[in-house]
Amino acid sequence: MHLLIIDVNLTRGSLGFGEEALQSLLGKIGSQDVSDVLTAIDYVIDTGLADRAKISVLGGSHGGFLTTHLIGQAPDLFAAAAVRNPVCNLALMVGTSDIPDWCFIETYGSEGISRFTEAPSSENLSVFYSKSPISHLSKVKTPTIFLLGAKDLRVPVSNGLQYARALKEKGVEVKVIVFPNDTHGIEKPQSDFESFLNIGVWFKKYCN
Repeated sequence: MHLLIIDVNLTRGSLGFGEEALQSLLGKIGSQDVSDVLTAIDYVIDTGLADRAKISVLGGSHGGFLTTHLIGQAPDLFAAAAVRNPVCNLALMVGTSDIPDWCFIETYGSEGISRFTEAPSSENLSVFYSKSPISHLSKVKTPTIFLLGAKDLRVPVSNGLQYARALKEKGVEVKVIVFPNDTHGIEKPQSDFESFLNIGVWFKKYCN
């Protein structure tokens, strides 16, 4: 049986599946996308293509959002996880990101356009939190590595740090690497290399 690494950046809702699939996710984040991935995993396990004990998950940005949702909603499924600049808490991100409107549209769908405000209400913040991976944090068991760009304006480093610190406090194995001169994409060649090298080592450690 083989190690299965799920790259959640390639799921329905990503650009590769077309505009209709992309739009279908708005307002359904943390549910439709999670269901899609779990369905795919069940399929490859049932067909004998993967060992249930050797499943790892990887994602960046919204893929990091989905990855941290998965380890919270399916806490016994993944041997290891890796996230690059993940969205972990929309209630925190909406006040620190350079695209706060994205938080409204992802959460409320097309209705988010009319709901958008630079001063979210307590009701907005509560809904953002409920749609976020951090709302499932108490269930997480999966060893997780975080790769974070210190100069990220899109998903500020505070999002990943808050989540990682909370995981560490509850005893989950965590590793955090912050790249001091990188932005959202972690695109500097040396940073990109170090990022995936560390992810490979992390997966090998927990999936043998």
